[in-house]
Amino acid sequence: MTGIAIVGAGRIAQWHALAVDREPRAHLVAVVDHDLAAAEALAVQFGAQTATTQLGPVCALEAVDVVIVCAPTARHHEIALLAIAHGKHVLVEKPLATSLGEAEQMVRAAEDAGVQLMSGQTLRFMPMFVWAKEFIDAGHLGTPIQAIERRFTHRLDNFPWWKDLPNFLVAHWGSHSLDLISYLIDDTVTTAVCDAASVVSDFGIVDDFNLQLRFSRGARTGIHMSFSSRAPVHDIVLIGQDATLDFSCYRTVRVNGETAFDLPEDDMLQAAFTAELANLLDAIAGIAALRSSGRSVLPSYAALDAAERSIASGQVEYTQAKEAN
Repeated sequence: MTGIAIVGAGRIAQWHALAVDREPRAHLVAVVDHDLAAAEALAVQFGAQTATTQLGPVCALEAVDVVIVCAPTARHHEIALLAIAHGKHVLVEKPLATSLGEAEQMVRAAEDAGVQLMSGQTLRFMPMFVWAKEFIDAGHLGTPIQAIERRFTHRLDNFPWWKDLPNFLVAHWGSHSLDLISYLIDDTVTTAVCDAASVVSDFGIVDDFNLQLRFSRGARTGIHMSFSSRAPVHDIVLIGQDATLDFSCYRTVRVNGETAFDLPEDDMLQAAFTAELANLLDAIAGIAALRSSGRSVLPSYAALDAAERSIASGQVEYTQAKEAN
């Protein structure tokens, strides 16, 4: 039985705890959060014996095999390195780190320690995108031509940890979007240009942006996001030479306008978190490779790095992608 510790007891931790609860090969051992009451509440809900504000002692527990990092992004690097130093396998919520350099250091540390480092790019495991990946890999899309994502919402709340991430919307939501398109079409970004602004945030973070990307085999992608829209929209259109995929996130996939896959959003999300944990346990057992390893996301982090440099320079920036698994 694989022992799991969750660091960070917020909303996303609930999804991971549910996945642990549903996985017969794992059980929740400990919850760590700076808010002891929050840690205790999650621990009681899912039967963990330890709830604490202290990370070090939890990483030292023999009963803990895996640390799932759901803490604020600015702490991902520090927490992951500590867990790796104690020989623990680590699943880090997206984005993996606040910079490409930090992400590369985490990958090297895990490889040197011989432990698994998984990036929480949960969309790779979401049934609608699993279906789409199989459709594309079978050749039905044809050569990818263009992808467009729109993600608009009206969100005036500001979490305190956002202040540590000036390009938050690019690095946070954008990390999912960029990684997903790269994963679906199996290609890497070569150039990025991003026009971004802080419109509603009290912390001056990026909360409105247009990101234009060019992939190595010629496909173009536009990712457009805003926290200021009173008409919520989240969709993706992926155009290929032979077909067009239209995603209503996270519910429906249409092929050439006809519904091909549909599942309620909560079911989609829970299936994704469940499959993600199962893949990590399979990798630990040596029976499968990680579908979202830390190394596999480095090229998309190189593209995010270029996007953030583009915000500062106002120019097209080139990526420095590393070889992925």
